[in-house]
Formats: sequence, C-alpha cells, structure tokens
Amino acid sequence: MRRLSAVLIIAAALAPSLAHAASPHPAPDHGWYVAGKGGPSLEMLSGASGHAGSAPLTETDATNAVGAFGMAGGYEWSYRYHIPLRTELEFINRTEMTYDASPLQKGGSGALASTVQNVTTMAKAYWHFPVGSTRWWPFVSGGVGWAHNTVKSEYTASGQAASKNTHAEDSVAWTVGAGATFKLGPQVMNDIEIRYVDLGSVDWGLPADRNVSVSGPGGLSATELVFSLRYMF
Repeated sequence: MRRLSAVLIIAAALAPSLAHAASPHPAPDHGWYVAGKGGPSLEMLSGASGHAGSAPLTETDATNAVGAFGMAGGYEWSYRYHIPLRTELEFINRTEMTYDASPLQKGGSGALASTVQNVTTMAKAYWHFPVGSTRWWPFVSGGVGWAHNTVKSEYTASGQAASKNTHAEDSVAWTVGAGATFKLGPQVMNDIEIRYVDLGSVDWGLPADRNVSVSGPGGLSATELVFSLRYMF
C-alpha cells in the first residue's frame, strides 16, 4: 500500500497547483485515437495464505519486475466539447511473475514452483490540467475493470513425482495514476504515466491441504511506468 500512497501523493500534488494554471487548455487536433502501450511493471504478491486449518506458508510475499504491454482506444473530449477529459478502453498483458516456496508449509516437506500471469481490461479516464502550453499537459488518471489471473504450478511432495496444475480466476481490477501528455505532431501524442494497479485475487487451484490463495486490496498489485504512443484520427 506504500506504493499506492506514493502515486496518490504525486497526483494530489499536481492537482491543486495546476487547477489554476494559465490557459490555453490542451488542444488536440482530433478526437478518436488508438494507442500502443508498454513499460516496466513491479508486481507484488502480498499476504498469500493456505486453506483454513492447514499449516502456515513459508512464503507469503513475492516481488518481481515484469513487462506490461498492450493497446487502447479512446476519445479526447477537449477536441469538440472543450472538456479536459480523455476516456479509453485499455487492454494490458503482463509477463509472468514467479512464486516459489520450498518447503511450501512450515514443518512440511513439499515444494511449490509456480508462475502468475495477469491480463487486465479497463475503462480509464484522464483529467488534464492546463499549464500555459499546447504542446504538453499533465494529467491524473483512474480506471476500473476486469483482471484475469492464470497460475501454472508444479508441486513436488517428498519422495513423489511432481504434479502440475493450471488454474485461472477472474476478479475486479482498478488503477490510479498521474503523468503527462506530449504533443509530437497533429496526429501523434506521447503519454508517460506512473500508476498503481490492483490486479485482483489469485487462487492456485490445488488440493485444499496445500492450496495457496491471495485476496483483498493489494493482494496482487503492480506499480508501473507506462509509455504510450497515440495516433489521433
């Protein structure tokens, strides 16, 4: 949650000072756009737990640096309606993060090797602030949508062959962030955004005596630096 607090502090610091900044307002030359997105993502798994009544897990947290890549399509409301708002539908695919525990449970002997792969589809909104320039402007952002988390695992009990399993789960995802837009040309925009993303819940889908799950706010989350290139039309 410290990463969420840091992003919120950045967004809060931008808003009051920019709300009264000088004109002109952001001035895109077109309304509709498509975008390609990508950047580094620091994924964190926090508070992993086992089935009620089972032994505590030896590893409850994991942090991995992964890649986040995707696309979006949306509309600039300032083009025709002079509202400093941009809305879009975004699809992001993140590469796999790892969660391993050997032994899996305290006092046990079985080992777990696994990966978690996340995909999100979100409706997002960006509120722009004028800074006296038509070439760049800062923004704050937020969004909500759907997370699809797929776990691939391999559990090896002492003296036995490894058993493999794949399990997927869907849940709600949401995000908040802040950044800036740079106008590269009449039809090309570049966005740079730092954001916090709650990636929903995860369940390993293993037998109850050795299952692993993560749920609740911040259970699976990411802090991301996202670079976007938008083509306006």
